[in-house]
Amino acid sequence: MGKKSPKLPAQRIHANAHNSPPKAGVVVGGAPLSLRLSQVEQKMMSLANTANGISADQDNPFIALKYFRSSYECFSQWEKDELKAFSDFLTSMHQRTWQQVLTSSGKGPNKAGFAYTPYDESGARDGARSHLKAVRQQIGEDITFFELRLNSKMRVHGFRAKAIFFLVLLDREHRVFG
Repeated sequence: MGKKSPKLPAQRIHANAHNSPPKAGVVVGGAPLSLRLSQVEQKMMSLANTANGISADQDNPFIALKYFRSSYECFSQWEKDELKAFSDFLTSMHQRTWQQVLTSSGKGPNKAGFAYTPYDESGARDGARSHLKAVRQQIGEDITFFELRLNSKMRVHGFRAKAIFFLVLLDREHRVFG
């Protein structure tokens, strides 16, 4: 009981954040916002290069659920094999760069891998379109929505910011545009 628990890595990361130089480039309400991130946090979030204006295309993607809309479709509706396909998707995404994901686009028989397909949400079915529009209003007009393929039927929809794929909608039956 008297033993002190060891410091967690996250605590060490954040403990040194105040010593990091501010990172510019983010503007909120017309004023620049300075972010103080440790070098470990920058690397984890693939921001080291992009904070300096370098493309994140050579970074490994990671997935964020900040704008996920579970009211459209939720993981609780998925079967075990569908959840396994999503898990495989996550593993595969982390093993590639954004450049590799982006070059997996194509139509018809040329589609390969993730089949990166950007789109205008106005072509989506009503339920999906309203969710996508709400996210666009929240984020801004300059985001590009796209879908990525999990398998021959299942898709995920979202947008990219630097190395982050913000997953917005699940589409287990490929019905957003069906």
